[in-house]
Amino acid sequence: MVALLGSGNVATWIAGRLRGSEAYPVKQVYSRQMAHARALADTLGAEAVDDLSQLDPACRIFIFALSDDALPQVLPQIPFRMPLAVHTAGSVPQEIFAPYAENYGVLYPLQTFSKTMDMSELRVPLCLEMSHAGPYEKPLRELAAMLSDMVQPMSGEQRFYAHLASVFACNFSNAMCTVADEILRQHEMNIELILPLMEQTIHKLYSLPPAEAQTGPARRGDMAVMRRHEEALADPRWREIYRLMSDFIRQRSSENY
Repeated sequence: MVALLGSGNVATWIAGRLRGSEAYPVKQVYSRQMAHARALADTLGAEAVDDLSQLDPACRIFIFALSDDALPQVLPQIPFRMPLAVHTAGSVPQEIFAPYAENYGVLYPLQTFSKTMDMSELRVPLCLEMSHAGPYEKPLRELAAMLSDMVQPMSGEQRFYAHLASVFACNFSNAMCTVADEILRQHEMNIELILPLMEQTIHKLYSLPPAEAQTGPARRGDMAVMRRHEEALADPRWREIYRLMSDFIRQRSSENY
């Protein structure tokens, strides 16, 4: 039996993958807000709890799909030593569980989730880390395989750098898309105009290294175009980002070509 702690995007994805599982049924869903716990628990036929003292020590696996900051606050409140505990964070060491669990590990899904969207067909690389070989190694590997068909064993250091790389590739690029969206809307256009461009940018990375796939005015050294772009940006923060990124691309292009 599994206890799932969390009710956000990652917890919702995990719940979807374990729904109907006979080997790893979710018995309890915990959230600080009962309404959130109940909403997710009801999809699983599980018990909703909002008090950590109500967690069932008979559960074999405790999955913590919580924010990084919440883990140090939640763990000391659990009134028993867990047989196996895993978290889903990218940068939190697995050793955070050492005082609270006999066995522990990490199941870090390297993907962006939104529980308001259909996540059933998502391809999710799952980074697997385990404390040591023991009686729970097989169950943890089996659980990982149920969640994803792209399980990648790795060390804590590798997971940290995978998370760091993902911030650049996903979070920062999406932030730039919000700027692009605002520029387009300011001039009566829609983000859908550039979606094919973004799709092709990602598609090229399946066959080319990113450095070789780079295009654009900075890659070509079109200084006149870049000056016009900078002058057109009213927000000084956007101008600074444009200048920094253009300088970075120009420098890397000169190094690589």
